[in-house]
Amino acid sequence: MSPGTDRPVADDFALMDAVASRDQGALSLLYDRHASGVLGVCIRILREPSEAEEVTADVFVEVWERAERYDATRGHPVAYLMNLARSRAIDRLRAKARRDRNFVDVDAGAGPDGSRRPAEAADPGNPFADARTGQMRAHIDRAMGELPPEQKRALALAYFDGMSHSEIAAALGEPLGTVKTRIRQGLLRLGESLDALYGEGASS
Repeated sequence: MSPGTDRPVADDFALMDAVASRDQGALSLLYDRHASGVLGVCIRILREPSEAEEVTADVFVEVWERAERYDATRGHPVAYLMNLARSRAIDRLRAKARRDRNFVDVDAGAGPDGSRRPAEAADPGNPFADARTGQMRAHIDRAMGELPPEQKRALALAYFDGMSHSEIAAALGEPLGTVKTRIRQGLLRLGESLDALYGEGASS
């Protein structure tokens, strides 16, 4: 931690250190500070608030249970949390897709009065949950809109299109190091914007 580092950034690194030392209060503060940003990434990928909330909880459980995995020399805590959120949300999305395929396969062999319905005939869902999803998407879109175009494009390809850094570099015709820098800087700015939007800024 350098003397010139501003307080919120320094505090995030300190919180991760404290979590690694089994400080539950530090984990709670980390959650309060960044859960909104993690939830936003999960909702953009999963499109379902209930699923996104579960994955958000899973992310912070993993931060606690596997605190030793975080390496401060490899990136800011916000980038680590967002990467973890993206990874776990994609895992959940793939698992759900597998379940849906299996469900449709079973129903395809059922008779007209079978007890199970095809996945596409499922209930439309809670309208309040749909409205919440729309609101969260609007918040994420607004936060993304505040980023410089090059950071916004790189983040969108990485977190919403599921492309690897190497694939993004090839698609944009940019050096890999440049792409990684844009994503890292974009994540930091996105986290700050989301914190401001949700009223959970990193104050101390």
